[in-house]
Amino acid sequence: MEETVIATREIMWNIPEYLKITMYSMLVLAFLVFMRGIWTRVLFVTNQKSVKNLFGDQGLIPNSKSIQWSQFFKAIFFTGKVFRDHNVGFFHSLIFYGFVILWIATDVVAIHYDTPFKIFTGTTYIVISFLADFAGLMVLAGIGFAGHRRYMQKPNKLSATKPNQERLMYAFLIMLVLIGYFIEGIRILGNGHPEGERIWSPIGFALAHLFSKFSWSNDIWASLHRALWFFHMANTMIFVALIPYTKFFHFLALPFQALITPVRRGGVLNPMNFENENAESFGLSKLSEMTIKNRFDLISCVECGRCTEVCPATAAGKNLDPKTIITKARDLVFSEHQKGVADPLFWGDKPIYASNELDACTTCAACMEECPAYIEHVNIIMEAKRYKALTMGDIPPSAADATNKSKINGNPWGISQDDRFKWAEGLEIPVITPDQKVDYLYFVGCAGSYDANNQKAIKATVALLKKAGVSFALLGVKEKCCGDPVRRFGDEYSFLEIAMENIATFRQYKFDKIVTHCPHCLHTIGKEYSKFENGNFPMVHQTELFAELIKSGKLKPEREVKNSLTFHDPCYLGRHHGAYDAPRTVLNSIPGIELHEMPKSQDRARCCGMGGGNMWFELPEGEHLANNRLRDIAEVSREKVATACPYCMINFNSAKGHIETTANMDVEDIASLLAKSVL
Repeated sequence: MEETVIATREIMWNIPEYLKITMYSMLVLAFLVFMRGIWTRVLFVTNQKSVKNLFGDQGLIPNSKSIQWSQFFKAIFFTGKVFRDHNVGFFHSLIFYGFVILWIATDVVAIHYDTPFKIFTGTTYIVISFLADFAGLMVLAGIGFAGHRRYMQKPNKLSATKPNQERLMYAFLIMLVLIGYFIEGIRILGNGHPEGERIWSPIGFALAHLFSKFSWSNDIWASLHRALWFFHMANTMIFVALIPYTKFFHFLALPFQALITPVRRGGVLNPMNFENENAESFGLSKLSEMTIKNRFDLISCVECGRCTEVCPATAAGKNLDPKTIITKARDLVFSEHQKGVADPLFWGDKPIYASNELDACTTCAACMEECPAYIEHVNIIMEAKRYKALTMGDIPPSAADATNKSKINGNPWGISQDDRFKWAEGLEIPVITPDQKVDYLYFVGCAGSYDANNQKAIKATVALLKKAGVSFALLGVKEKCCGDPVRRFGDEYSFLEIAMENIATFRQYKFDKIVTHCPHCLHTIGKEYSKFENGNFPMVHQTELFAELIKSGKLKPEREVKNSLTFHDPCYLGRHHGAYDAPRTVLNSIPGIELHEMPKSQDRARCCGMGGGNMWFELPEGEHLANNRLRDIAEVSREKVATACPYCMINFNSAKGHIETTANMDVEDIASLLAKSVL
């Protein structure tokens, strides 16, 4: 009776006992070096304080509700945001999944050899062996594509402060795979070419066949096998030990960043403590003033340049690159630490940031949306702007003027507060009183109150709310600027005064929610006032309310409105608030509307350029921030662009003449389009 042969192989074939002992000794050493590196990183993040600081209100994990499990598992199993760039996602996945398979194969071999569980036999052996061979090819192919992109195509966004780190990563992975193949080939050769290996170890079998052409003795092959095995083992141990010290750290950092970073948080600023008598300055001036998350961001950046690629200020030729906001701080800190400086200054004799660099940020959040490491660039930029404005007194003159006007006149234009409600004359618009309860308090905003084009959208909104029978009222002349531009200038003290006054005003009245036309008001009142005592007010954008009213049948778009148009996603409605569907629901409900989406739409939409206070000042570098977005619009629609933000409307109307193909384009708010169909 023929004996059944179970597929397997001898683990540690041709490896003497002293090399095995050496391997385990190096494993322990590698683990200790690895753990020391991890501990060093932890101490950096906590600023040399207790690990307990990682948890709690000021930590990386404030509470269990803040944990983002879906993001974490997406990062672990599907490489997170990497696939937002499909080309990079493809070759990165080859490396990632290939490496994971090789790691699993190594673990299976270790379990088989070091434990009583002899699992590396039969079907498991065949499957693991075949997948490991294939995985090596995946890693090599992925590195080939990555190397071609980095060293042949050389996109500017991939510039790195320490380019040898990438070379080190590629070299380690290539050696791990190639030497692994050579060891496998010699093993198969030394075992007489077992026939089954041809199927489940095809690369090793092919190399064994090649090696058989050499007329070397068995002793030479055995010695070569042991030498390669030792080099492969040492290479593996060094690789493990170096993970926390190199860009390999992103293996660990990026999934953890995905776990702890709530979506749309990075643009929400926290109040400052102006009552701290020991404060030497206000804003971000040195390492110790960074939050724990800021410091973790510094060591998580892999310099992929995706933030650079999507930044509207960078594209317009402004003096801003979101990537270097992170890397300049990181490199300064590490350099100063090596000199024995415990708390490096960002604004020392040689400041790492320039005024026009920080002021160029539109806070559009495109960098944070795109970043695969979940870095919150905007938070660091805004904290640095706070220092620049409050401690250095450095603020663009026109921004300072807008701040003063907001404090004195209740709006950044400086128009009389008595004129704020002039647009409503003769319209019989309800103004809220203390003894009245309404479902919605309609916060119009400064642009809607004073800009003629936006007043049309406000009037249309009021008419639509009346038509739908919505219980609503306005503040009338008591409404004042929410303070958004003032806060984006970095003048937190003035913003505090404005916010406190508005919160006190809101608290005088009874309403369920605030509805607003302006996404900037939506963000500032809805997300940032809530950080102050008694400042929590549920907010909704008017497009969200319109979509709800259409769905319930209270608004019925029936009249045909023949328009071929595209929709521009405002940054503070989209990336900061997550409302992508509501505007499109409204537009698609209007008969006759032909909606053509731009390639850069929804969470990839390019900023119009007016956020971050840029509505109130213009930097001389580069071109107008709106020009690139106008070119995007012209690619799909030269007749009309719809938007849902007063800043975008003002900017497009004033800048459309810069681009020949958009000079005659109409800019219209969604509310006006809906009113044409409903009223």
